[in-house]
Amino acid sequence: MSAVAAQFGSVQLGWLVVCLAITFIGIAKSGFGGGLGLIVVPITALALPYTGKYTTDDALGLLLPLLLVGDVISVSQNWREVRWPILRRLLPGAFVGMCFGAYLIYLLKSHAAIAAALIDLEIGCESVLMVSMAWYRQLHGRQHWLMPEPARGLITGSFAGTSTTLAHAAGPIIAMYLVPLELGRLGMIGTGQTFFMIANATKLPLYWQAGLFQRMSPLFALTFCPLVIVGALCGRWLSRKMSDKVFVQVIYATTFGLGIFLIVKSVVELLHGS
Repeated sequence: MSAVAAQFGSVQLGWLVVCLAITFIGIAKSGFGGGLGLIVVPITALALPYTGKYTTDDALGLLLPLLLVGDVISVSQNWREVRWPILRRLLPGAFVGMCFGAYLIYLLKSHAAIAAALIDLEIGCESVLMVSMAWYRQLHGRQHWLMPEPARGLITGSFAGTSTTLAHAAGPIIAMYLVPLELGRLGMIGTGQTFFMIANATKLPLYWQAGLFQRMSPLFALTFCPLVIVGALCGRWLSRKMSDKVFVQVIYATTFGLGIFLIVKSVVELLHGS
């Protein structure tokens, strides 16, 4: 009886952690996706095996419909602030990156963990480097130097498309592209979340073809929608309490901290995998 009770408690705890991660989606989609959104996939992937029914590989399929719900909520609140010319620079490269990422998922099913760890390492290093450069410029009063368009948009879009397909982890890449453009808090949220709404909608058929919905039904995933809504309300309340200056620093700080987290996590996974 004690063994059954322990197993039941483990299953309950697993679902509790999954629910917490899903709530973070709503908070992230309200403006903190550059940092907080990074922990959603790792937490979900770690907790799902304890539910007794799903595996780590089912995390991407579970989260994609919920991320799309969060995108729709965020965009509906900030659609007037969307900067469409910026999206037109990002999306061509993003579509190429998403197709490449889906191909890697299909090709490397038996080595998906290693591929995801390498992507996490790349995102973590880029996050720490970009935030460090931004803080250095602020400290020394120097202007942002940006790669000229359209190269900057194409390269950023390609990395973001690949990263979001493999690990739902392109938040820091898009955040670091948008912050130097000084769009303001609402402009950054509206433009960033519109990018992800289009990207996540595009990923649905790609994930279906890659077999990520074989065990995890999108309809089952959508039963967790109330948690995304609660998180979105909390995140919106928090973002309204901050000035634009504080908001940008929160984005920088969370992106830097979780960049460090991704570097450590990916190195451990690669060493363990080898």
